[in-house]
Amino acid sequence: MKINIPELSVSEFSKAIKNLVEDAFGYIRIRGEITGFKKATSGHLYFNLKDNDATLTAVCFRGSAMGINFEMADGLQVCVSGKITTYEGRSNYQIIVEKVEIAGIGAILEMLEKRKQKLASEGLFDATYKKPLPFFPKIIGVITSPTGAVIEDIKHRISQRCPTKILLFEATVQGERAAKDVCEGIKYFNNMRINRPDLIIIARGGGSFEDLLPFSDEELVRTAFKSNIPIISAIGHETDNCLLDLVADVRAPTPTGAAEIATVLLSDLKNKVKDYSQNIEDLVLKYVNENSRKLSDLKRFLTDPKVIIENYLQKVEQYFSKTELLVKNYFSLQSAKIKAVNLITAQNILQNYNLKLSQNQQKIKIIVDNIIAKNQQYLDSLKISSQVIEQKINFNQQHLNNNFIQLSNKIKSYFYFQENHFAGIVKALQANHYKNILQRGFAFVRNDQNQVVNSVNKLHLEQNITLELFDGEIKAQVKKI
Repeated sequence: MKINIPELSVSEFSKAIKNLVEDAFGYIRIRGEITGFKKATSGHLYFNLKDNDATLTAVCFRGSAMGINFEMADGLQVCVSGKITTYEGRSNYQIIVEKVEIAGIGAILEMLEKRKQKLASEGLFDATYKKPLPFFPKIIGVITSPTGAVIEDIKHRISQRCPTKILLFEATVQGERAAKDVCEGIKYFNNMRINRPDLIIIARGGGSFEDLLPFSDEELVRTAFKSNIPIISAIGHETDNCLLDLVADVRAPTPTGAAEIATVLLSDLKNKVKDYSQNIEDLVLKYVNENSRKLSDLKRFLTDPKVIIENYLQKVEQYFSKTELLVKNYFSLQSAKIKAVNLITAQNILQNYNLKLSQNQQKIKIIVDNIIAKNQQYLDSLKISSQVIEQKINFNQQHLNNNFIQLSNKIKSYFYFQENHFAGIVKALQANHYKNILQRGFAFVRNDQNQVVNSVNKLHLEQNITLELFDGEIKAQVKKI
């Protein structure tokens, strides 16, 4: 008996099944757990999606895999979108994945916790690697969106506290390109050779949990860790947390807070400089007064050389008086003895006594001359010592006065330089204000959504626009492009 059924080859049947499956299921979204994950050297991803009852083979080619902003691994719950097709060589079906999303916050939190533990074990969050922020940065690099309130808040707050030059690296802060853009910004600032920032602020406003996921990207964390420039992380609000906060050198609660951390308050700095100046002046005056007091004390303890000389002259006169009295008494005694004895040879005795008297007078004169010479030498040495001391006092007084004058001149020069430096900064900021550019004939164009328009490709016919001039605004409508 012949059955009326068409005969198909294996290839024909496989192709028919392929067409049937692809026609029945075009673009589809499937949820499951990743198993058997492999990443080929070509960049393609191969894995299985499974649930409690079934398994589905999945392939994600390199172009689509580059758009995945999280780390894929076995056990992760995901939702994939793509096209169902069959592989004729093995007679099985699979999904060609074009987009991968994490399924549910619980799975995301689990993935982030594993990533956090991995990076922490490598030491990327250790406090020993944190770099100190510069006290007075000359240039601040900011990585954020060029539009929106974040960059304006940072600029406004820095201009209020201490006007500082800001370099903006325009980056996407939400979506698949966010992490890559921020990484490029960090590398760009670190590779600069001229006008390199002293500090980097990475900032974005608040958002949903998913919006902030790019700032927990592993590549971004590693790039921030390698930065030679200190980084302040200012992502979302104070209650928001991401892995970038852990690797950054300082975490700020808000973008405005980052601007406050990055800059000093200029008024406080001026007050501190004024206080330091007063302290220096007080210390100098204290030093001068203390040394002047010491010099006065030294002068008070020194005896006037004239008084010393007068005292020694008085002693010499007393010695002469005593000597003269002794000689008179001696002669009186000897005369009395002569008269009492009344010898015939009185004249000879008198001559002998006169000779002895002359000899004694000569000895006394020699003794007195020696005493006077010794005292004169001592007086001369005292006079020389007093002159030396007085010369040293005058020299030290002159040296102290010179040091005080030099120190005062250096302090005045320092403050004059700082005052000119601050004035130059303020003048440069005023000169670069966009209002000055508008005054030269330029206009600032915004669309009906208050977004900046920098190209005709961003406009369409009949669209309302606003032209901001130096002295006001003009409302207009696009009639021709």
